[in-house]
Amino acid sequence: MKFNPTILILCTLLVLLSGCIEDNSADSPINDLEHEDASIRNDAIEKLSQTGDEDTVLSLMQVANNNNNTIEKRKNAIKVLGATGNNRASKLLLNISLDGEEEKTIRMASILALGDIGNVTMLMPLANLSYGDDGLILYHAAYVLDQIGDGENVYASYGKLPYPLSEEQRLYRNNVGEIMDECSLNSSSSIIENATTIMRSYNIKSGYIEISSDIEPEISEMNTIYQIYDKEARKKGINQVPVRFVRCGVATFPVYWYNITDIGDLNATNLYALSDGDVESRVYTPSLTVFTLS
Repeated sequence: MKFNPTILILCTLLVLLSGCIEDNSADSPINDLEHEDASIRNDAIEKLSQTGDEDTVLSLMQVANNNNNTIEKRKNAIKVLGATGNNRASKLLLNISLDGEEEKTIRMASILALGDIGNVTMLMPLANLSYGDDGLILYHAAYVLDQIGDGENVYASYGKLPYPLSEEQRLYRNNVGEIMDECSLNSSSSIIENATTIMRSYNIKSGYIEISSDIEPEISEMNTIYQIYDKEARKKGINQVPVRFVRCGVATFPVYWYNITDIGDLNATNLYALSDGDVESRVYTPSLTVFTLS
């Protein structure tokens, strides 16, 4: 039996080239989510994010929920789930986000992925995270909850929360105490007229420096006060420092004092201020300044 030389050559070429044909299955890029080469990992993340079909989403959810997988693989799978915007993954991501026993970076990735998906119903439970939780976890939650908008007890918000884990976010959280100390409200240019009480604090659950007063400030007053904080923050490399003006005496929380020099945790010591046997209101860190005006 004779073989046509041309056909034989073509068959040989097909065999040689078969290994170069791209594998279009989802398994290959999913496995590359933990590849030691960063460029291959990033390519896998981009490819999977663009795919986003139901089978791929289900496979990614299995990877994210499997504690036997490496942290790198789980984090990248979670990142892709957020990028696809598929709401099917929201419940899983929320469960991971609220799990105090879960690895910290996995929780942070899940919180950001929830923010990317943008399901408000699934975002709201993040507000129930404990004040005793890790500071970076709370900041991630504050960042995504800020997308929902201000509450009814907020007069106005200025600036914006820096992206979690960015250099500006690190500078902000490390220097917020110094910014507050340098920006004294005890001056005629920054007093809120007709207010009987003015308080300033860093609220770890909102991520904002908060100026609290029992009277809603005039826009001109808030602008003036914000400019003081913004000027001081810019000296430290922080642009659009997040500051908001809120109503006094609304929230009731235990008081914690935080050492914000520790960027990793914001270590907390429980200091309870009691009033008639109850826990005093508000969270102040690292210092609380109260002005009672006569």
